[in-house]
Amino acid sequence: MELSSKLKYVMIWKALILMATCGNCDQVQLPIVDIKMEEAGMHRTITYTVQFHPSLVDKDCKYILKQSLPAAVFVSTDELDDLQRLNKLVAVYPKFVDIEQPTEKANAFTVLLRGSPKITDTLTLPIHFRYHAPSDNSSYASVVIDTPVLYANCPATQRGLMKNELLVQPDKLFCLNYEIISFEENLAREEKDTEQCSWKQLHADYQPKSALRAEIPVGNSRAFPPILYATITLSWALSIWTVIRTRSVPRRINYRLNDQRLLQQKVK
Repeated sequence: MELSSKLKYVMIWKALILMATCGNCDQVQLPIVDIKMEEAGMHRTITYTVQFHPSLVDKDCKYILKQSLPAAVFVSTDELDDLQRLNKLVAVYPKFVDIEQPTEKANAFTVLLRGSPKITDTLTLPIHFRYHAPSDNSSYASVVIDTPVLYANCPATQRGLMKNELLVQPDKLFCLNYEIISFEENLAREEKDTEQCSWKQLHADYQPKSALRAEIPVGNSRAFPPILYATITLSWALSIWTVIRTRSVPRRINYRLNDQRLLQQKVK
């Protein structure tokens, strides 16, 4: 009896050791999202490299990177339209973006980048930074871009591929709202066969390869009056010089014509 009890304890101890050493054997591998933004200029490109576990590859699943952009950033809809026509981008974005507005009058917005799970998938998003209103406090404005959020959708027959450990909220479904370009919780919690209302948010290993931050030059508001007066003065001076110069040219031409006439008369 005592030997049997000792054997039982030994078996339990071995089982605990096995569980400890193989705790990650069945752990779901998170998608990896590398993010890199060019480091200079007012016009930059964000490059996303998305890596999925082979279990989700070559299936009928889709994924979306939801990228929120601050008011200090805008996208050129014409540029994105061209990329979509060339099959270099599949995205949902505002139909109209006022590229002339300063940061203080613009609004934040969202771009949805779409793709199919692959071992490695690369997406690019061209962005542009807006100018800021002049300030007395600083010569640069810091603009920070948030990391994206990953959503995925699989058909009903393949939803088991997305394990609960992979999901941020396993019991929640999200509807893709094209009007507001975002996701809304599917309060009915019905797994519909349609793509629109069966999206789930995924955990992901986000790995920024460069700082998602830009320092944008800001004008000095104190310099505005002197520059304004100097500009007005220079404009008037140039205008007066242009008028005088314009009036003097015909006189010179007349003098030369008269000289030529006198020479012709002397020759005759």
